[in-house]
Amino acid sequence: MSLPDLSIDRITRSRRNVFASVRLDRLVEYRDDSEWVDQALSSDSARFVPLWRNRSLLANSDSGQVAVYLKPDELQQPDSIQVPTLLGTDGKRYFFAVSVNDRQQEDILATHPQASFLDLRLASVDMDAKHAGVLAYAKALHYWQYRHAFCGICGSANRLESSGHKLVCNNEECGRQSFPRIDPAIIVLVTHENACLLGRNANWPEKRFSTLAGFVEPGESLEDALVREVFEEAQVKLKGIRYVSSQPWPFPASAMCGFHAEAESRQCGATEEMEEVRWFSVDELNTAVAQDEVRLPPPVSIAFRLIADWYKQQCGEDLDTQVRNAGSWLSRKGIK
Repeated sequence: MSLPDLSIDRITRSRRNVFASVRLDRLVEYRDDSEWVDQALSSDSARFVPLWRNRSLLANSDSGQVAVYLKPDELQQPDSIQVPTLLGTDGKRYFFAVSVNDRQQEDILATHPQASFLDLRLASVDMDAKHAGVLAYAKALHYWQYRHAFCGICGSANRLESSGHKLVCNNEECGRQSFPRIDPAIIVLVTHENACLLGRNANWPEKRFSTLAGFVEPGESLEDALVREVFEEAQVKLKGIRYVSSQPWPFPASAMCGFHAEAESRQCGATEEMEEVRWFSVDELNTAVAQDEVRLPPPVSIAFRLIADWYKQQCGEDLDTQVRNAGSWLSRKGIK
């Protein structure tokens, strides 16, 4: 069987992925203009994106989880932990990411009793794509800031500059500058004729099966990493690769590059990385999901999107509907 014929352009394909639809002008030209930033921070158009212990502020609505943004007068001392990080503008509001301490968290929840600080990875299943992307953007930048509080060369403390997008070593003799970093990774749905290959890692949640994935190593192209990872994880050899789309994945700091690939045969085997690998036809996947024998990755992930695209090409139906009807992943996480 040939690889899926994807008719829409690759930019549109990526925007179908959750967290990839950040419709913000990132205002790069203003990051070093302290006067402009101060004015934006104090304006009525400013909105703070609070993060507490790496969790995002969300509230329930009839359409699912919604992001809760704070106005400047709703958060005292937004720079109590570090200076706010400029995210950008949607043409109406200026968004800034802020870390909040325990006292601020209590005050926020007192004034927003319908809201909670939640794990974005789980809570974003039914979120609006734009706002899920804004929260993911904020989360990714704060993770980078937290992980690079000290200089990797001399060990001195770093200070934030460029509205949170640059770290500079406080040691004048060093002065090393650091910029946000992400870890590139490949993720691939391998197919052969009318079946797709899914694997299970022993460290994953119970019954979870997913696509194959792995980090790109130094000196390696995306394609080389894909071929290596598929063989390392499932002992499968490939004869064709096609890029599909990408997704920022701030859990904690990855960029997922999604592919479809054709296997030479269905010869495969378990490895140290995957305790089980199985080929599934559409009918076999339907049965396994319905009987709760297999739980697919959450719909927010590009892994799910890769499987869902293949599934729809095979039978014309939406896999999201099948998963929700089965009630495996979503209901067990308390998300409707």
